[in-house]
Amino acid sequence: MNNYFQKIKKLTQDFFKDPFFLKHWEMPYYSRRGQNDNQLSVRAVYSSGKLYHYNGIGNNFVQHMYTRIMPFAHMSGQREKYPAKVEPVSPQKEALIASGLSSRSYRTSLADALYDFVSKTSHSLFMYGVVLFELVYEKDTDGNITSFHLVHLDEKYIFRFFRSYYQVIPWWIAAKSHVRVQIIKIPADKILRIDFPKKLGGRRKLQKTLKRLWQLSKEVIPEFYMEAIKQNKNISFNFEEYDKGKYLENARVTARFGWNQSQTSVNYITEYYWFLRYLRASRAQAIVRGEIMARLNDFLNGTVLNLGTRVSIENLPTVESINEQEKLMKRGDMKFIDIHNAVEI
Repeated sequence: MNNYFQKIKKLTQDFFKDPFFLKHWEMPYYSRRGQNDNQLSVRAVYSSGKLYHYNGIGNNFVQHMYTRIMPFAHMSGQREKYPAKVEPVSPQKEALIASGLSSRSYRTSLADALYDFVSKTSHSLFMYGVVLFELVYEKDTDGNITSFHLVHLDEKYIFRFFRSYYQVIPWWIAAKSHVRVQIIKIPADKILRIDFPKKLGGRRKLQKTLKRLWQLSKEVIPEFYMEAIKQNKNISFNFEEYDKGKYLENARVTARFGWNQSQTSVNYITEYYWFLRYLRASRAQAIVRGEIMARLNDFLNGTVLNLGTRVSIENLPTVESINEQEKLMKRGDMKFIDIHNAVEI
């Protein structure tokens, strides 16, 4: 144990003796990384901290909220049913955007690129409440951007100050990641930032929801009941009521998201309320999808790329169309299966 603390002490002392630290204590370090000389951020391994979405019910919530947010491109007819387009029409810009958004090593269509980008971004958004990308690009001799891609940044230790972001690599992260201790300045116009929509409570309320779901999934069977079973005692514990209480609490916590806990049965709620929550979930997904597309279009037309174009995916359920289905359901003018089919992707 003493050797451990001695090692920590030495690493701390080395940090404050580091030439970078002495030279740039007041001035952020501007560093270029990677094969492309305009990539500024570095890849670092951060400690996990409190990640409630990786635990039990919280993980199920995240998985089910993001998996229905976009069509499954591998299924026949999906690209035809939900086509992607660029306005104004430009085959060159469409190819540039498709290549820039796709994480695949081969050429892909704009629809596939958008499906993947929105799906993966929504996954991170439901987990962390914010997603950050650094724009990395290449130019020709005339100064025109010929290609670009978006590097995902871990939001830990990235801070914004006025018109720039700063990626901080402290010594304990640097040692683990085999990089230098440094502070990297990244201009704000190179950062695509997408925040969890305020209409759904924003990042803070999302984290509270994930934390509560984590607390509810700590015990499948209460410890006191397990002890009673071990001692062969009958304490008249009603497990069915306990399970029902957890179900209803999960439903209360996720009410704004309409999550039905992956259950198709209506043991504890009415059929009407089940479908009402189904519409809420579809509306929450439409809000998140719309936020991602809006921020992406803003970025494509920002000061760096300045493409003068907008991308979209047609025929996906919108907040307005889902609200209309809810009105019809409240009036009793439609069958439940028709409502399901109207918003299902």
